[in-house]
Amino acid sequence: MAVEIVPKDIVPVCPFCEKKVEELIEVVRGWFSINRVFCCPHCHKIVGLSAGKQ
Repeated sequence: MAVEIVPKDIVPVCPFCEKKVEELIEVVRGWFSINRVFCCPHCHKIVGLSAGKQ
């Protein structure tokens, strides 16, 4: 079974504070400087991780 991916022009919402997120904050100090950590600009909760610098 194939899943079709359809591009849409939407503004996502933070799963914690439910505010519209048009940009993310990348934390770059301490343990977070080894991994890429992305936070909501409104509530500052972590919404994503990526292993290693890119």
